[in-house]
Amino acid sequence: ATLADPANAALKAAARAQAAAYFQQQTGSTADTLYAYAHSADVATDPYADRAANARALTPRLTYVLTRHGRSEGMTVPKGAEVLLETRLPYLDAAQRREVLRTTALPSGYVLLDGFEQWGRLNLFAAADGYGAFESDVNVTMNATDGGFSAADTWRNDISGCGRLVKRGTGALTLTGHNAHTGGTVLEEGVLTAGSSGALGCGDVRVDGGTLRVSATSSVRVRGSYTQASGASLEATLRAGRAPALTVERRVVLSRDSALTLRLDADRPPVPGTTVPVLRTSSLRGQFARITVEGDGYRAVPVYSVDGLSVRLVRR
Repeated sequence: ATLADPANAALKAAARAQAAAYFQQQTGSTADTLYAYAHSADVATDPYADRAANARALTPRLTYVLTRHGRSEGMTVPKGAEVLLETRLPYLDAAQRREVLRTTALPSGYVLLDGFEQWGRLNLFAAADGYGAFESDVNVTMNATDGGFSAADTWRNDISGCGRLVKRGTGALTLTGHNAHTGGTVLEEGVLTAGSSGALGCGDVRVDGGTLRVSATSSVRVRGSYTQASGASLEATLRAGRAPALTVERRVVLSRDSALTLRLDADRPPVPGTTVPVLRTSSLRGQFARITVEGDGYRAVPVYSVDGLSVRLVRR
């Protein structure tokens, strides 16, 4: 209630600025690098560096290790609770932060949590990793000039629901969950990174602008159609012996001025002269206007077929 009171807005902002300045001074970081610094150690040094281990340790404690009883009841987010995510998800508005809290909340049925206002059901650990479901269309605008999480953020939850994700703004958003939302994914501006094979959900994917990056460690799957507009870009990492960077179950449509940028995996780069799969689909219409290989000394010769695109890496 204190944090949500408008009378305390200036005091709250000053306190946060003071804390941020202190930690940046102590670590030699900036507002844009403090988060990375705080997460730079491995588990040998930082016992909290493993998110999965944190979740296993935390979840039983949230429910006081009690047995759940009764039927499921809907969640109503307590008044003002969205202020708890104000600095963690600054690019979302108050209504969106309430939806994050609602879709990541603990289920009903725990006797110590089911109070009248339902504060006990809030799961701030999960809420810090973004939506748990898109139950309606979600429009996210991230501006890199705002710095911090607005410049770059990661949503790690497994996202369900029938809604669509629309990414706007110059910032970069990464999805790493096994997502099952069916409304589709649209990138209009900035960068959207698919950090897991199922990051893009179960619907169609449209890249109307900006850059879609696909994971270096797994083949990203689009369970609908894939459309890339003129001026938009796809970035993929090529790795020896791996599946295509992007697999599309339905058709792929590439506009006239669409671009493809390829990176070589640092651990297992393809051997020069080999042909490496990039895009696999049941139907391909159009071609990339430009294919660029990042790093000196290589260029890519495209090999288009009825079921997708491979490239042959050759030295310049």
